[in-house]
Amino acid sequence: MKAIFSYKTQIIPAAIKDVDGKKGIVTGYFAKFDNVDADGDIIRKGAFTKSILETGPASTQPRIKHLLNHNTNQPLGVILSLNEDSFGLNYESQIGSHALGQDFIKMVESDLITEHSIGFQVMKFNQIQDYQDYMKNPAMGMNELTDLKLWEGSSLTAWGANQQTPLTGLKSAKDQLQELVNRQKNLEKFCRNSTATDETIELLLIECKQLTQLIIENTKQGEPTPQPGIKKESEVLEALKSFTNSLKK
Repeated sequence: MKAIFSYKTQIIPAAIKDVDGKKGIVTGYFAKFDNVDADGDIIRKGAFTKSILETGPASTQPRIKHLLNHNTNQPLGVILSLNEDSFGLNYESQIGSHALGQDFIKMVESDLITEHSIGFQVMKFNQIQDYQDYMKNPAMGMNELTDLKLWEGSSLTAWGANQQTPLTGLKSAKDQLQELVNRQKNLEKFCRNSTATDETIELLLIECKQLTQLIIENTKQGEPTPQPGIKKESEVLEALKSFTNSLKK
């Protein structure tokens, strides 16, 4: 493992703990402890202690940012508090009054923000087992991360919003296929009814197209019996075309 700048995304239950739309306060988790992620890594409690002390919101030089999709040109707000509890890396942010910040609040309130990711540098780690053994017993993990230099925490609008969390990693079981369909429906509903900016709508439309392609690819494999709400390829494409055109009117 090289000590370079990296990204790590985790599917965290209750990634958003609470949101106060009027005050613009959002709380949630940027990372979870003690579970094996897709890289075979396990983040241990205490891994962020030094970073929080040196560059966290209560330090003399607060530098850790809250971004959208790891984009440094899309800051969401100011991190008010950052701490480790028994579950993971907990944050509270004051979201900005700029257009992106207000769009973010609307997306959180509409349950469109479901994942978080961190930008970090590995300072210390312990190898649990080598790669060959890890492939035989992935449940044990390969490395435990004990000291991470945290640069930023990101809220993600989509699984595929950045190169480090591609949508293709979601191809698998039928319940995940249904999850894609549900996500697409929620995106369509949000884009039709939201007062979010055109820039945000365009971003979500890109995800909608990605989801459509994934649904098509998954339903093509062996032509499985359609589940409720899953349409044929031609119907999906026609529905997406009609939906996109309606937003341009």
